[in-house]
Amino acid sequence: MTGPAPSPALTPAQAEALARGITGSRLAVAAVHDEIAARVSRDLPDFKTVALGLHQPVPAFAAVILAAASRDPPWHGTLLAELSALGMIDLPAAMAEAEAVGGSVQVLPQNADGSGIGVQDFAQAMSPALGMADLLAAFNLAARRLCLVRVADAQGAGTASQGTGFLIGPHTVLTCLHVVAPLIDPATGRLRDNAAARLSCRFETLGTGDGRLYPVPEDWLVAFSPARKAPGDAAPQAASPDGTFLDYCAIRLRGAPGRERGWYDLAQTGALDHATDNFFVFQHPAAVPQRAGFAPGTVVDPDDPNHLRHRVWTAGGSSGGLCLDNRLRPIALHRAKVTARDALGRERTLHNLAVRLSAIHAARPDLGDARLGDPQRRNDRLSRLADGSRAVVGRASTQDTLRRMQLGPDPAILIVQGPKDSGKSFSTVLLRDSVPIEARTIIELSAGELPAKAMDLARLILARAGVPAGRIDAVLSAQGGLTTAAATVAGIFAVLKRELLDLARGNPAQPRTLWLVIDELDVARLPGIGARMLLDQIYSDGELREALRVVLIGLTDTLVGVEARLIGFDPVPDPARIAAQELEDCLDGLTVAAGKAPAVGESRRHARLVLGAAEELARQGGGRSLLALLSGYLAHVYLKAVEEW
Repeated sequence: MTGPAPSPALTPAQAEALARGITGSRLAVAAVHDEIAARVSRDLPDFKTVALGLHQPVPAFAAVILAAASRDPPWHGTLLAELSALGMIDLPAAMAEAEAVGGSVQVLPQNADGSGIGVQDFAQAMSPALGMADLLAAFNLAARRLCLVRVADAQGAGTASQGTGFLIGPHTVLTCLHVVAPLIDPATGRLRDNAAARLSCRFETLGTGDGRLYPVPEDWLVAFSPARKAPGDAAPQAASPDGTFLDYCAIRLRGAPGRERGWYDLAQTGALDHATDNFFVFQHPAAVPQRAGFAPGTVVDPDDPNHLRHRVWTAGGSSGGLCLDNRLRPIALHRAKVTARDALGRERTLHNLAVRLSAIHAARPDLGDARLGDPQRRNDRLSRLADGSRAVVGRASTQDTLRRMQLGPDPAILIVQGPKDSGKSFSTVLLRDSVPIEARTIIELSAGELPAKAMDLARLILARAGVPAGRIDAVLSAQGGLTTAAATVAGIFAVLKRELLDLARGNPAQPRTLWLVIDELDVARLPGIGARMLLDQIYSDGELREALRVVLIGLTDTLVGVEARLIGFDPVPDPARIAAQELEDCLDGLTVAAGKAPAVGESRRHARLVLGAAEELARQGGGRSLLALLSGYLAHVYLKAVEEW
């Protein structure tokens, strides 16, 4: 006699409710699913098979959850548990949604004796677990963006104060106000005499006290907020320009180290989830090389919700340290320790205080803006490539446009035009140094290598984007035989678009902008059949435009089906005609990059001398343009002289 069929572990409505709670990208969820499926059984289908034809994330996720729940035994609990550990789903909230549409939901794993693990216990047990890849990436980013902030004494021989800071913009460092307090008059909020000469920020070479020193301009003070005076303190309360008392200070540097090192966006901050979460503090205690401490137990300060109380070990010099939450997102600015004296008069530490970055951003949402106090971005110019091979003379408009495109599709397509030897192809090099590496993926093609068939072009684009060959074969093989019909090209584009969007959104903590760069379009024309149709769809698709930017170097043809407002033009001038101001800006930047502050008029005088010498060399021949001669000379001979000065 056959008994009744077992009840399904989940209903379709419950699977869909759980799927709506998933925040990870399709590519990231697929990787987790396929890894677990391989452990459960070699016969289980992979993600793309289960979700075949489901292009929207929620239906695709619901299908794989339901398929896992339908197995005997069901393994959807393992899948959701792993997604929770990786921060791709708020599992308790998703379970509550699922139960609201269909009764009790059993998704969590069990102990060996068969007893269930409670939702809250499970969340607390899993929350401290961090993936090694995520941990290493976060530490690497923090190490590049952290700096030692030093204030010299009035005589310039010793140190008046020191602390830690970190980049929040291309040339803006955030630290605590009390670190730089000796340079600011508390009554007026104005800088004291010679303040710029006494302040510097050093980004270290890991493991040593050496590194790259950045001085500050005369108007280095971007914004600040004093600390609220303690009860019983007889000193007057310092004035607050923005009405807050958060003990922060934003410092403008000469030069733009953030273009090479990246920076933290204060509009994208973390949060406290559980008392058992780890809390990380990156710091320069006592001005030693970087240290990272971590501890659980961080809570919101009951006396001031703009502050957090934490237990991470810190010391003098840690003020201004970068604090990350358990998902390795920036959350706070370490400020100070709070102490009290016991009955015997001994001082003991009660807890540490950190200022929430969300509170600072709410008070001054423009702090990291590259244009703040520098509307023409004169301070935000590349003067030398990161590898030191060439100096950058001019091309300021190109850099500005590329950085604007990184922030949004304005424009979405950039057409670079110019005469022979003008340096049009140098635009790709500028792109690499203008946009932080962790925020972009460059897909670089040459017009001469573009295939005529849409399928072949899609393969080439995905390969240059870093997609594994096996993955490319799998996603494109379902398109069948190749034709140049519009329907076939549309099918290939749909697959290409989905893969590119997954690539851009693969890491929710650090989305990437994809850059499709096609060079030498003035040397070889674009193919006119299937590949051209595919490119036209790439250029005109609105959804893809949010993640993809296009740079067309040397193009003279008219783009079909693209609104004029989405296209920008960058005319590159004749390389034999170099403006004296552009050369002066480059020399000024090279001097700053060497940790020097150029005297007034010095760069202008040097520019005339260098330009005259380069013009004489160009007249003597050798086949090299004036721009090429200048670039090499400045990057090596001139900069070496500045560094030894």
